[in-house]
Amino acid sequence: MISRPFLSSIAFRLPFAIAFICVLVFSLATIAVYGLQRAREEMAAYGLQAFSSLAKASLVSRQVSDLVSSAPFLMNATSPYRVSSESRAVVAQVDALLRTMQPENKETTVKGFSGGHIVELLETIRTQTTTLAGDAEAAQQHKAEAAAALGEIATGSGIPDADFRRRLNGIVQSASNSDSLFQLGELRRRYVAETTPRLERAAPDVRISSAELVPYERVFEAQTRYLLEMFSIRAAVARLHSVSRDLSHATETQSEAVARGLNEDLVSTSDALSRLLVIVAVASLLVLVMAIFSIRSVMRVSRGIVALSTGMNALAEGRKDVNTPAYDGTETELVRLLEAFRAFRDSVERVSRLRRTAEAAARTIRSTFRSMNEGIALFDPRGRPITMNRRVIELVGWSGSARKLPLRKFVTPLPEIDPALLPAENDGGLLNGRSVQRHRSETGRVTEVSLSRQPDGGIVLLARDITDMDRQEAEAAKIQRLDGIMRMTHQVSHEVGNMIGIITGSLGLLERETGFNDRQKRHLARIRKAADRGRSLAGSMLSIGSQQPIHPGAVEIGALLRGMADVLEIAIGEKCRLTFEIAEPLPTVLIDAALFEQSILNLCLNAAAAMPGGGTILVRCAGNDAGVTVSVTDNGTGMSPEAVDRAFEPYFTTRDNEGGAGLGLAVVYGFMRQSGGDARIISTPGKGTTIELGFPV
Repeated sequence: MISRPFLSSIAFRLPFAIAFICVLVFSLATIAVYGLQRAREEMAAYGLQAFSSLAKASLVSRQVSDLVSSAPFLMNATSPYRVSSESRAVVAQVDALLRTMQPENKETTVKGFSGGHIVELLETIRTQTTTLAGDAEAAQQHKAEAAAALGEIATGSGIPDADFRRRLNGIVQSASNSDSLFQLGELRRRYVAETTPRLERAAPDVRISSAELVPYERVFEAQTRYLLEMFSIRAAVARLHSVSRDLSHATETQSEAVARGLNEDLVSTSDALSRLLVIVAVASLLVLVMAIFSIRSVMRVSRGIVALSTGMNALAEGRKDVNTPAYDGTETELVRLLEAFRAFRDSVERVSRLRRTAEAAARTIRSTFRSMNEGIALFDPRGRPITMNRRVIELVGWSGSARKLPLRKFVTPLPEIDPALLPAENDGGLLNGRSVQRHRSETGRVTEVSLSRQPDGGIVLLARDITDMDRQEAEAAKIQRLDGIMRMTHQVSHEVGNMIGIITGSLGLLERETGFNDRQKRHLARIRKAADRGRSLAGSMLSIGSQQPIHPGAVEIGALLRGMADVLEIAIGEKCRLTFEIAEPLPTVLIDAALFEQSILNLCLNAAAAMPGGGTILVRCAGNDAGVTVSVTDNGTGMSPEAVDRAFEPYFTTRDNEGGAGLGLAVVYGFMRQSGGDARIISTPGKGTTIELGFPV
């Protein structure tokens, strides 16, 4: 027989209640599975067809939408080449759509979908688009013939009268750019009026032959045929646009038919699921009734457990006024827990006092250790980790999983540290005192790592981020080096200027003398040319050495940059594109406008040279509290860190094979130093370069 204490225990009552609820839930699940299986059988007959209908209708609608969206592009296209390209793309879309419209077999025909009218419209569009592409190619051919005739006119010199040839060239140039037959006829009339008086019946000094006018006639003929083809293209595009609208309307109609078919199937499925819902609701009500009876039998035991856990938590929190929980049940486990609670309450006060003291000390140490800006890690004499903070893991270059790594493996991201210095399992290491190393990561962060041997043989590793300090030291060294080069350049320029002055003075005295033959005069001219080039070089060196006279004035940089747009676009060439981002309003700055324009031109030329295949040059101008910042950005080849460090040095260039002199950036740097500003280079190899110029207000 089962004993009464066992029947009163939680070990019997809770499993019995859980098993009873599980039986009810299993019964409910069986009913639900049976109902869902029936619904699945009802839906299996038309499920594949419904999803196929929806997918195919959606695909056809999307492809027709893409096709119809191509018509406005054709309507707005003015270039025959673009019309031809767009037409070929439309033909490809139509072919893909026609393949989609063909069912794989008769048994999977889309419900509610009839594509006969759509196929007729698609074939009409394909025929018209193919014809349109042919007309566009013919128009492009006529345009090429006109361009060839213009090239022949530009390179020919058959008409001796330059003024008359210039007038005829202007007329045919306007004719090649005309976009209407009326305008072309007016230009033809002007052409006839110019050439008729000068044909072979005219006076000999102004007479021209018909053969000399053949290229001009070819321009008018080719342009006339081109305009006629373009007229045909516009008419064909208008017809194509009308057919595209009909196609869109037909597709929408077919989509509505498919939607109606799917709706009928969904209504049938909804009825079956409604019946299943009634069955599940009845079963759920039965489970709810059974659960209420089970929960009532468990709640009394739960209240006793809650009372005990509340008392235990109160003791753990250090409260002194905790009494024995009240419980009137007969469960064996709870009665024994109450006896243990009374014994535990007697000793918890002493344990709580000791715990509070230990936790306060641990919080202080942990907070200090974790909040340190410097990283610290402790290792035992065998190189095994004792403890470390998060900062040292970050500075060394590991993730959180590195806390258990031995010392030699922990410092592997730092190649500057010799592993032989550090202890391992069977090696004490060669480190005796203290070793300090600097590590520069790929991202440019500089970390100073210090390793120290402790009296017990352990190792203390300290790491700190000195990126800013290292950058300041590098900048100071760079400025000092550039200043020395600038001073040397200034002194050399003065010496060169003095020597060139002596040469030019003596040369002037020689040039006043008479009796020189032609050969001697040529030698004197070469000397004069070399002296002038030397004087120009000395002037450039003065500019580099920040000794060139400047004429500062109040300048609004944004307006000055906008005025340079045309000159900069010509200078960078056709392969590169120039864009501006100029903030408004900008404060005025005191600079030499001419030298500023020369500096921006040098930067844009350097940017264009860095993009031999073409690209975008962005000139940005923005104001801040300190002044105005102007930057020139390209997306070219970029510069290595070594090249960035030496870029402002005179005669340093990375384009020796392309004839670079290495003076452009040096002149910009000298101008910025004279203007009281600063220049900075930001570059990544393969990703482009940005040069920032900062001007104080």
